[in-house]
Amino acid sequence: MDHPEFRYETQNGYVNPARDIVKGGNLEWFSVQHWVAADQDNVTAALVPKDAHVVTLGDIVRGAWPREFGNRKGTIFSYLMSNYWETIGRQSGRRLHLPVHLDQRAELERGNARPPGLEEMSPLEVNEIKAQDKAITPPRPLDATQGSFLQVDQPNVVLVTWKRAEDDEGTILRFVETDGKGGTVRVTVPILNLQAAWSCNAMEKNQQPLVVSAHDVAFTVKPFEIATVRIQGTIAFKSPN
Repeated sequence: MDHPEFRYETQNGYVNPARDIVKGGNLEWFSVQHWVAADQDNVTAALVPKDAHVVTLGDIVRGAWPREFGNRKGTIFSYLMSNYWETIGRQSGRRLHLPVHLDQRAELERGNARPPGLEEMSPLEVNEIKAQDKAITPPRPLDATQGSFLQVDQPNVVLVTWKRAEDDEGTILRFVETDGKGGTVRVTVPILNLQAAWSCNAMEKNQQPLVVSAHDVAFTVKPFEIATVRIQGTIAFKSPN
């Protein structure tokens, strides 16, 4: 790419360094969360630096301290080591294994680079339990072929936390909107018969009650918002004897 537009993910959004960096901010290296991308002519190339989260864009660090981002070639350098300052010590050139993931496609737009980044950083963990692993085989509470603990109907809203509430009143779910699009989100929890739900602040203090049905709760989310929801309910399946 000879005239790309760069983007990289921050804690709960993404940054275009050519326009979003505060005047006087650093324009030579950047700290990314799950992905950094270059866009040109409706095609996006996204890099997921699994172990080296500082990158440079268009060139290596040359100590030029530019005042403007300017026009840069579509090159992304993953910052593996830093030997620029003696205060942090000299790093050796020993062989390192630092995997990265590269994704290039036309439909990889804006926050849509987050799912492959999350998949690479936190891959699905599978633990297969066979019949001989247990002394007895009681009835199972969940379907043996497929099932779901929770479903979110908006692809731009990601569940990042599901935990017991600090006051033990139900559980807390935290969601992040990744595409800059507000709207209504419906969450389905098949394993619970929901009784009540609230939108909360970051300290888990109830703010507004939410309408719930048997297994669903809906709430609104703002662009790039971190939304916290408390749910209360009972187990929806019969425990084995």
